[in-house]
Amino acid sequence: MHVLTYFNVPGRGESIRLMLTLGKIDFENNYVPLPVPLENPIGVKPVPFDDGSWGRLKPNTPWGTLPTLTLPDGVTIGQQRSILRFLGKQISHEGKSLYPPDLYSSVIVDSFMDMLEDIWPILLGDPASLDEAPLYSTLMGQGVLYDFLKPRMEAGHGDLAMQFDFLEKAINDEGAFITGSDLSCADILLFAAIPWWGAGVFGSMEPMLSGRPKIERVIRAVAELKEVATYYSTHRSSRADLPKVGSTDYSDYYENFHSLCGID
Repeated sequence: MHVLTYFNVPGRGESIRLMLTLGKIDFENNYVPLPVPLENPIGVKPVPFDDGSWGRLKPNTPWGTLPTLTLPDGVTIGQQRSILRFLGKQISHEGKSLYPPDLYSSVIVDSFMDMLEDIWPILLGDPASLDEAPLYSTLMGQGVLYDFLKPRMEAGHGDLAMQFDFLEKAINDEGAFITGSDLSCADILLFAAIPWWGAGVFGSMEPMLSGRPKIERVIRAVAELKEVATYYSTHRSSRADLPKVGSTDYSDYYENFHSLCGID
């Protein structure tokens, strides 16, 4: 069996969970407590917050980061996008590989995923300065950093807005997905990112989707895949028990996924 090691939030692990699901590959979620300095709530298992696990595990990971994926033969691989490509070469949808074999389509997929990666550290921010760390702010229960995000998402001026505009421009005008009619690992990564950032950073998906119909088209097309909707329906009850910290209910981190999939 495959073992995915990551924190119990969507984050960088969600796209891999979905790829494994689409490939009908049995896997175990090995949840590591988030390395944030919060007190663990009584009775919540596995414990959500730092208990030293990540510090002990980190030196034994391939790159000192999560997620990692341990294969049935015992080999462990790391780096989100590398894992996605690795799985994409093995998994097909409607007879087409989720990592396209032709050079032109593959470079579009790679470029798109790299652009998403450029956005990620801005939204994560510096945990030592929570007023400039959008994701850490909600993880610590201190709310959405609207004052930080608003100017950066201002149409025509904000640096973050421009990056989302480039994503919009890169999506094919025809077909449901980024490269057209064929699903790829880039579509899965986009789907995993937008609902997560909407809940964990922006307070909603609207700032990212407003004026960007192709991004919305892609994430809704992924949500309509039977395997994806079944995955979220199956796991919803277990995520209802996630902790509450300040203004943040961690179970809400998954609500945009549920909404897109039509799960009440």
